[in-house]
Amino acid sequence: MSERQNDLSWFWNSDLYRRLQGMSCTKKPNLLKLLFAVHDEVRLHTPVLGWLLDPKGDHGLGATPLTRFLSILEIDTDGAEHARIWRERSFAEHGRVDLMVELPDCCIVIENKLYAADQEAQLWRYQKVLDVQAALPLTPYLFYLTPDGCEPSSASISAPVDSEETGILEAGSYQCISYQNEIHTWLSALLKEVPEESRVHHILAQYHEVLMEVIGMHSREEAVKELESSGLMDHIAENQSDISALARLTRSVLFLHAKLLEQLIETIHEALINEPRLESVKPPDRWKELDWAIYEGWAKGRAPSGYRFYRITGIQDDELKDVYLVVGMDAEDRFWIGLGCFQGGEHVEVPDDRNRFSDVEGATHNNWWLSWVTIQDLDPAQLEGNSGVGRLSKKEKKDAVMGKVIALCKRYLKEII
Repeated sequence: MSERQNDLSWFWNSDLYRRLQGMSCTKKPNLLKLLFAVHDEVRLHTPVLGWLLDPKGDHGLGATPLTRFLSILEIDTDGAEHARIWRERSFAEHGRVDLMVELPDCCIVIENKLYAADQEAQLWRYQKVLDVQAALPLTPYLFYLTPDGCEPSSASISAPVDSEETGILEAGSYQCISYQNEIHTWLSALLKEVPEESRVHHILAQYHEVLMEVIGMHSREEAVKELESSGLMDHIAENQSDISALARLTRSVLFLHAKLLEQLIETIHEALINEPRLESVKPPDRWKELDWAIYEGWAKGRAPSGYRFYRITGIQDDELKDVYLVVGMDAEDRFWIGLGCFQGGEHVEVPDDRNRFSDVEGATHNNWWLSWVTIQDLDPAQLEGNSGVGRLSKKEKKDAVMGKVIALCKRYLKEII
């Protein structure tokens, strides 16, 4: 291997570096990205998919999106114009179903799973819903939708641990589909059919941008434009010996991204374990601990879920005795701090009084979290930009994020007594 292949000093003084440095990183405005995290399955992806699939939706496309989708899934399209679409439909004994499509001859249930962890017996429960909703002569279809079409966990397809039922879903009783394949193919085809000047086309185009980010892809036009602007193709054609060095640089950038996230979380952890009332504990089952694999996953654009749990001691209020402080990184809320109740390793509903943190900027709550705040100053998926991870390499920037996190934790502890 030549000295140039081992040494990257040539890069910093090259025309290639100067072109890359001078390239504009300005992105097109995207309202969906402004309002939601790109991996938010509950507030973004499920509503958009349900809206498009509804033949009576105000998109004005009728049953066309649904028939195209059914064709991709190889399901008969007869009666598509009469379909009923349900989003987040609740069933008393089996929980909420992400998407349900009821047709004259069949019933379709879709579990929309981006990067959130599988719940216990989730697909098992969905199959129970189909057993009722799609009784003969209707045909049941159960789909597991993920970014890459991966298989569900054994916990998801197995009977609940505390029930009298046993067993596991039979092979073939569900199908795995993906955003990368079926959804991307479907959405790309719809974009070509809808008039470019229409409002619906603008919405589809913005959602397509979100989708491309979720699956780690870029449009061909965007990729070619950036490649031509950088001059990288010409440089490599003239300097074949630089390929190895550039490949190592690419890996090093990913490792830098992951390392900066790790350093932030470890610094936060060191500060929290010095709090007299906080005790670091192992996360419950199915709540993966923040570690290097999580950080590298974010650097690669996958947004995996990881958490650090801290038991709060010295609580006198019996209703709050099982409240834990949680530092989380996941697709729904990116980087966040929250208070949740856990009993015997199970996530349980919090007390009814959930307004005690209403004065905390950015705080929200629901049945499962007494409060949580997304730290808007940091987007763990981005390296560059005003909220990018790269800023953490500067001590003052890292300290500013740290200060907000620790101040929030102290505010929580003040109320949980």
